Amino acid sequence: MSGVGLALWMALVPAPDCVRAASEALAHGQIEGAARRGEACFRAGGHSQGLLLASQAWLQAGRMAHARLAARRYLALRTAQDKTARNVAELVSASAVRESGTVHLAVDPTVAPDEPLTVTATRDGEGEALTLRARWDELLEGGTATLVLDPGRWVVTIARPGFAEARLEVTSAKGQVTTLAADMTRTPRTAGVTVDERRRRRSWAIAAPLIGGAGIVSGAVVTAISLRGCESVLRDMSCGPGASVAGCRRPMAIWTERGGGGAAALGLGAGVLVAGLTGLARDEGVRRRLWTAEAIAGGAVAGAGVATLAYGTTYFVTVNGAEAWVGEAVERGEVLYTTGFGLIGAGLGLAATAAGGLVADALQHRRGRRAAAWQFVGGALRF
Repeated sequence: MSGVGLALWMALVPAPDCVRAASEALAHGQIEGAARRGEACFRAGGHSQGLLLASQAWLQAGRMAHARLAARRYLALRTAQDKTARNVAELVSASAVRESGTVHLAVDPTVAPDEPLTVTATRDGEGEALTLRARWDELLEGGTATLVLDPGRWVVTIARPGFAEARLEVTSAKGQVTTLAADMTRTPRTAGVTVDERRRRRSWAIAAPLIGGAGIVSGAVVTAISLRGCESVLRDMSCGPGASVAGCRRPMAIWTERGGGGAAALGLGAGVLVAGLTGLARDEGVRRRLWTAEAIAGGAVAGAGVATLAYGTTYFVTVNGAEAWVGEAVERGEVLYTTGFGLIGAGLGLAATAAGGLVADALQHRRGRRAAAWQFVGGALRF
């Protein structure tokens, strides 16, 4: 075992069973098997030691690009805090660089920090065919996307949403540093919609009218019944300057409370419907901006509703309990009370649905980036 291998062996104690099995394979000269086992151990259980061992195995197998990528992935892990193990990974990375060529990538237009751009490099011709595939952010070193490639002729392709794929050719040689520039062309916005996008839009098209419509219909029915109940109470002979509690004041309070609940449901349904329809927008940037504006507006509307409800509640209780009962004043208090509940419902429905849409988009985007994680299988690096 080499000096690096000995240091690695010491760094792996104690280690999970799968890592020990991989290290034993490496000690018995089963180099590629050890690398595969180490990678499998990391993918299955998240054991960082497996990734570290794989980098050493790939280095011994002469797969310099694989070794360096495995070492860099290990160094990027938050759980990789052991000083000895980090020194091993840095030594593996430096050793691989010395035996490989370095390619710096430049792309126009400039890549945004959260843009899901993918780089694929394939070596053909003499020697074993190799394939490397990684996300753009995983290649950044000092602000520049950098590929370290085994000597040979490579074809580098850059896939970027909204742009035509860029294809570049480069010959890598030991110690050579090359810069490749890709001027990427935007594709028309009328390009075909992906399956995931169709599924997402279909979900919003079903959920928004269903949930929002149910709130609007049920809220409108309850509000209408409550308003009619208030009108019937007002027409009763027991309502007047000396309105009775049982025949006028208490029924007015009950119907007004019910009207407030109906108005809240009506507003909630309207808010959900408006923000839900925003989910049908095809352009992700436009959709996010609209949802952000709706979330802010929803919060403002809900705040206005709280203020209106507080004033309306105080006003209604005062005039409905006054000794000199005035029907017009009580009706005004009823309107303020139900309006406050309606505004609160509308604001909450709009803000909550918009915030939910933003979170759903962010989670979908994150899942897509996690799916692009590197996997070492044989002589190829896939995802």
